[in-house]
Amino acid sequence: MNRQSITAAAALLLLPLAVPGSLAHAATDDRSGPSVTRIITLDSAPAAQRSSPKERAAARHAVDDSQRELVDAAGHAGIPLTVHRHYRNVVNGLVVKVPAAQAGRLTALHGVASVSKPVVYEAPEKPTPVSADVLKKAVAQAGGTARSRADAPSGREVVTTTDLTGVPQAHRQGYTGKGVTVGIVDSGIAYDHPALGGGGFPNSKVLGGYDFADEDADPYDDQYGPAAGHGTHVAGIVAGDDEHIVGAAPDATLRSYRVFGTKNAATDDIIIAALDRAASDGVNVVNMSLGAKGERSSNVLSLAVDNLVASGTPTVVSVGNGYAGPFNAAAPAVANGAIAVGSTYSNRYPYLAFALDDGSTTPVPYQDSGRAPAAPATGSSPITPMASSCDPLPAGSLAGRIALIAPVTDPAESFNCRPLDLARTAEAAGAVGAIYHEPRTDPDTIPVSPCCGTTGIPLVAIRESDAKRILAAPAGIKLTWGAYAGSPLNADAAGLMDQSSSWGPGNELEFKPDIAAPGGYILSAMPKALNWYGVNSGTSMAAPHIAGVIALLLQAHPGLTPDQVRTTLQNTATPLAMTGDHKRGLQPVAQQGAGRVDAMAALASVSGGRPTATPSKLALGDLEGRQRIRRVTVHNPTDQAVTYRVGQSAAVSAAPPYTSSWQPVDTAGDARVHGVDRLTVAAHGSGTVTVHIEQPDRVPQGTLFGGWVEFTPVDAASPEIRVPYLGMAGDFDAVSAINPTFSAVNTTLDNPALRPGYFSFGRSVPITVDLTDASTANDEAWVMLSHGYPLLERMRLQVLDARGRVVATPYDASWVSRNSGAGTGMGFYSWDASLADGTPAPAGTYRLRFVFDKALADPQKAPGTETWTSPEVTLVR
Repeated sequence: MNRQSITAAAALLLLPLAVPGSLAHAATDDRSGPSVTRIITLDSAPAAQRSSPKERAAARHAVDDSQRELVDAAGHAGIPLTVHRHYRNVVNGLVVKVPAAQAGRLTALHGVASVSKPVVYEAPEKPTPVSADVLKKAVAQAGGTARSRADAPSGREVVTTTDLTGVPQAHRQGYTGKGVTVGIVDSGIAYDHPALGGGGFPNSKVLGGYDFADEDADPYDDQYGPAAGHGTHVAGIVAGDDEHIVGAAPDATLRSYRVFGTKNAATDDIIIAALDRAASDGVNVVNMSLGAKGERSSNVLSLAVDNLVASGTPTVVSVGNGYAGPFNAAAPAVANGAIAVGSTYSNRYPYLAFALDDGSTTPVPYQDSGRAPAAPATGSSPITPMASSCDPLPAGSLAGRIALIAPVTDPAESFNCRPLDLARTAEAAGAVGAIYHEPRTDPDTIPVSPCCGTTGIPLVAIRESDAKRILAAPAGIKLTWGAYAGSPLNADAAGLMDQSSSWGPGNELEFKPDIAAPGGYILSAMPKALNWYGVNSGTSMAAPHIAGVIALLLQAHPGLTPDQVRTTLQNTATPLAMTGDHKRGLQPVAQQGAGRVDAMAALASVSGGRPTATPSKLALGDLEGRQRIRRVTVHNPTDQAVTYRVGQSAAVSAAPPYTSSWQPVDTAGDARVHGVDRLTVAAHGSGTVTVHIEQPDRVPQGTLFGGWVEFTPVDAASPEIRVPYLGMAGDFDAVSAINPTFSAVNTTLDNPALRPGYFSFGRSVPITVDLTDASTANDEAWVMLSHGYPLLERMRLQVLDARGRVVATPYDASWVSRNSGAGTGMGFYSWDASLADGTPAPAGTYRLRFVFDKALADPQKAPGTETWTSPEVTLVR
């Protein structure tokens, strides 16, 4: 299918925008049954799409009128509803409660653009608290390392913004974000933090905001929920400034829009409410370190982002931490207007650590498991090795102790006694914490987060070499929390793309992410109840770095539009070498976007009026063996003509499967960009080149390829300009819907597989559902499936009788994203032996069939529909 730019061809998913206002409507008769929440958007434009304040004020009145008309129309149609929210600025819409039986009638009302259910956005991971003493050690060590250069930043700059993007050097030139206000849509901000104003609310740093999670005027950071401290940590990266840390834009001001509270998640109606308020408040930049996988770029939150950007507010969104290969970008990062940010490693790991009382001054670095409470910042406890068994221990046998655990080695027991099971066993025996080590790994590498579930005591992972040190010590050796063990990264990781950073493109081949920034192991602010400071990693930390850099650009040039901001960032970004093998080539564009931000180059571009190239990125779609022709224009605002050599640099390509098992393909000699090889642009003029981009030869269908069209000045006094491109070789529709990685990793399992029960793994075999045998629970047929196609327009599980007729459809869903995860993600789907009308299916022979309809498939090309049919299911009654 020929996909260069795909627009939504289906019902728009809508999200509610919560904006306090005077439009309140009394509920009509609501006695028609249980109510559901729906988000309604209207055809007429929101106020943010107007250019002048006067026009926006008039547009708000028009929005109010259109919403009153809708409520009146619902009343006349006999649809009882209660309006809970009105959105005026970034979406013209309402959030309503309506009887479930009546909800389907809303779409027929005059002026309705779409109706949707709220979408849940899970709370981001909270940072790990660190003590001020640990932070001082980190700052001292980082500062000592940095003093090797005359213009080196201080240690406090390095631990928060790193020394990779030129931000500290920008501060020395006077660019600090002064006069720019950044809106933080997150878990709130601890405005009493010394780095964030240090007083009440509002203060000189945090000018205002609102708590949409709890619906009150105080947006102080959540201290108890799953996202506790996240917003404060993000705010510190943007604009924090105290004796320990300094953010990217330390003189910028902030507004706090709290959307994550003590609950486990936020719904998009709350998030859109925050954006609507941000538009009304007139913030200059918005940061959103949040996201949900599997959403489309046409959903209502993405629509709200696009409208906010169209109103003149650059909006920065983290792309996600998927660690799952291509096509894993979150919404609303996939919104066309969003600046989607990926994460790079820092140039050093600021490991938290503990000290041992074995006479050595060398601390033991650790990583929190992410599946348990964070390790304490202070305190001491004895360590006791624990047998690799989940058999219950005597009550109190580990009271007050830290258990040292290792995984079970017996394959027969390893599934039922996993590392988290061992930690829970230790917890039941009174342990106050657990340390995990893996004897079978590299002795100098901290193992990955153990599986599975959660535990109520801190669980950290350490290197095997350090575990041996503990095991060799006398019994009762004690650890003391609160140490620090920073260490530099090697050349295959330092400053390069973090493997956990989610890949693009969007599910419909949108160019994502746009750019990358440091996000690995960033030290920043936390609420007082969480020790004032903490460490966290991921795209949540990379996005505020970009938001801060944008504040620097807007200080230098307040009139920049969002498009000009994106163009500047992408034109001046630094392409990154391949993570894990930096000599092989450049990391795929599908993960790094334009590359790592270069604050100094971007500032030089806007403050010095340097040339730029538009569009700043080229989304090519699937090429199907053909070439794409694109026009790129170089704009020269200077007083001198500039001549460029036009060329390209190709990145390493990524062949399917779309999991963490993606296959790198060296295609630098195959992906061809050609057209003119030289361009002269007159002073205060522009010049356009037509480039022809061909897909690489001899690569599998669905291979993602990319690179940069490069404009290299003949005169070295002018800067190089780069425009990244991203496309797919072959036909998107030819990519298999079924994930091949699952069976490649699990060689004894089939995918899909007909199985006799839930969570039953094995080969796909005929089964019998015997409803006459009351001694078994075998009353359903189950199919295990790992599907890897980025976006299915529709997915069904059908039941076929012996004659091949469809007699039931137990699963039928629209717009389904892949469940393959990093490679072995899967789900179970069942048939309960009923027919389509709910009556019992007669005894006999049946088969189950999956039908995968690929998103916006082209029936003239590769098959848009794939099917899989199971072995026989014998139903006995």
